[in-house]
Amino acid sequence: MKKYIFGTLLLSTALLSGCSLDETPKSAFSEEEAFKSSTLIYANSVANVYSSIENYIYGQDAGSIHTLQQYSSDESMIPGRQGDWVDGGKWQNFFLHNFDSSVDMYRNIWNQIYTIIGQSNKGIDKLNGLQNNEDAATYVYELRALRAIFYYYLMDLWGQVPLVTSSIINTNDVVQSNRADVFKFVVSELEACLPHLADDMSQNEGKYYGRITKPVVYMCLVKCAMNSPLYTINPTSATSYQAFVGNDMSGNNTVSETLGANVTELGKKVSITVDGKARNAWETVKYCVEKLEALGYTLQPNYADNFTISNQNSKENIFTRPNDDKTYRYYDYNLMRSLHYNHAGAIGYSAWNGACATVFAMNVYGYGTADVDPRLKLNYYTDKDYMEDTGKPVEDGATGQDLEYLPLKPQVDFPAGANAHDVKCAGARMKKYQLDLTSSTNGITNNDLVVWRYADALLLKAEAEYRLGNTGAALAAINTVRARVGAPALTSLTLNVISNERLKELAWEGVRRMDAIRYGIFTQPTKDRYEGVWHNAVAGNYLNDTQGYTTIYPIPYDVMSLNKNLKQNPGY
Repeated sequence: MKKYIFGTLLLSTALLSGCSLDETPKSAFSEEEAFKSSTLIYANSVANVYSSIENYIYGQDAGSIHTLQQYSSDESMIPGRQGDWVDGGKWQNFFLHNFDSSVDMYRNIWNQIYTIIGQSNKGIDKLNGLQNNEDAATYVYELRALRAIFYYYLMDLWGQVPLVTSSIINTNDVVQSNRADVFKFVVSELEACLPHLADDMSQNEGKYYGRITKPVVYMCLVKCAMNSPLYTINPTSATSYQAFVGNDMSGNNTVSETLGANVTELGKKVSITVDGKARNAWETVKYCVEKLEALGYTLQPNYADNFTISNQNSKENIFTRPNDDKTYRYYDYNLMRSLHYNHAGAIGYSAWNGACATVFAMNVYGYGTADVDPRLKLNYYTDKDYMEDTGKPVEDGATGQDLEYLPLKPQVDFPAGANAHDVKCAGARMKKYQLDLTSSTNGITNNDLVVWRYADALLLKAEAEYRLGNTGAALAAINTVRARVGAPALTSLTLNVISNERLKELAWEGVRRMDAIRYGIFTQPTKDRYEGVWHNAVAGNYLNDTQGYTTIYPIPYDVMSLNKNLKQNPGY
């Protein structure tokens, strides 16, 4: 009996060709017809997986990887603004590390990632069934690499997760794998796929636009190696990650050199094989970044060019999610979520007056001092500089005063009686991505969403050099990044300085949680969150985790209830 694949699967080809969805017939056709050419093989095994990534993975809604990485960090928060953004306390709980495994955003992103993995498995199994087909064999490697990248995300966020590599498996046979085993799988899969992938720059328009190519895999290997001291530990108890718990209780959130040295030694003991040679974690980072450089990646002369509505021409962006208001049409909520609604309204946009930078982040940038970092104005609206967009002042929406962003005024929640102007205006707001006023749909822009870029890689290489004792090389790399924005050269380094450089360069890019964990500051109190900080009554207290178990998220209860083979991460 013939199996049938519906033509609607071919709708995903619009993501790559730009053709109208109406051009694709909706009739059913046989499997033999669906795989009779290279184009059809790609469309029905690979393109449909890419099309399923959508907002939930690289978008910035309440259930995305970006959300899980961004709003639990010390970089940004969504304050409760006296009724606005309380949402049952979930944003405050998130920022205060009072993680609750029943929260929808954990379950949603878990399910979405496994949907992509399941579709990848299905495509791989189907392609493996096409005997002696060179196109099919090539696409298998692309899907395996894509699947490995999403297992990297799962392993980073939840630690021990089910490792499923077949589309045909009984639910009762799905068991949890140790975090170290998932890490080994990810690295070995990426290493095996590398020789079979294209050298092309995935961020540039063309055949491989938005697809997995060698540079994307090398960058994922950089990320894997950098946090491998964490990923190679299996969470057997609530204190399994004690080595990543800092002891600065002052609120200054300082990185400890002593703790950092311990992490450095752990990384030296990790062995990772790339391109046939085994190296320790820090040498692997250096090697993979040098491969990126050899493939043509470099810093854009202008920092802001990486985030414009034409950023597909960047030589710095390594992996992006293609986005526009005609073909790809994925929502990007960060600007909408952050800007004051009157600021946005004055330029014909719509916004929700929510997310903002923390006071800690503003202090790192040197806001209000004579030594302010040039990247502050590139990444944030502060004070009345929104008038560059509007051409005029607008009201604060509460008191009739002019809107004036207040970078040092945000707090977890504003109690009754708080100054109304402060409530509406508190916090520096996102500015990183160019506002796109040409789009026909609010929130669907022509800016490709940057997932990984070369400046991130170069700063990680600098950190690897520092951990290997090569301070001169580390300084040179960091000063190259600083020079691009006109910041003066540094003359000395500490891990705390490196941490701050990454926060300033990579604001809003969803990397801070991973960095903070590696630096041992993720669980430390800050000027924004500490024991006894005011919060809404529907939220829980700040969780001062002195054991380290909050460095991974709880397995969603809904998932555990469906599969009794799964056990909760220790500490939850």
